Amino acid sequence: MIKFLIFVVLVGAAAYYFPQIREEVGGPCQALEKKSFRDVTDKGSANSVIAGLTLTLTDGNLGRKIAEDAYPDIPAPFSCVATYYFPKD
Repeated sequence: MIKFLIFVVLVGAAAYYFPQIREEVGGPCQALEKKSFRDVTDKGSANSVIAGLTLTLTDGNLGRKIAEDAYPDIPAPFSCVATYYFPKD
């Protein structure tokens, strides 16, 4: 039982920190924000220079707002992670 609990904790920690590491930012809401901007620029609907400047100025507030709208009953950092993996369109 202890091994299973350790496994669950390790998988949970990996799932929580993966977006931050992959996006190379300091928090889960910043990772969500960066992923959202990347998705928009990949579709070609924004100028890459403007999107690049925006990403350098972000602090995660937009990502937090997106996540709170998608999952209002979950605390912000966890809702950012949930929205990163399971976006609601």
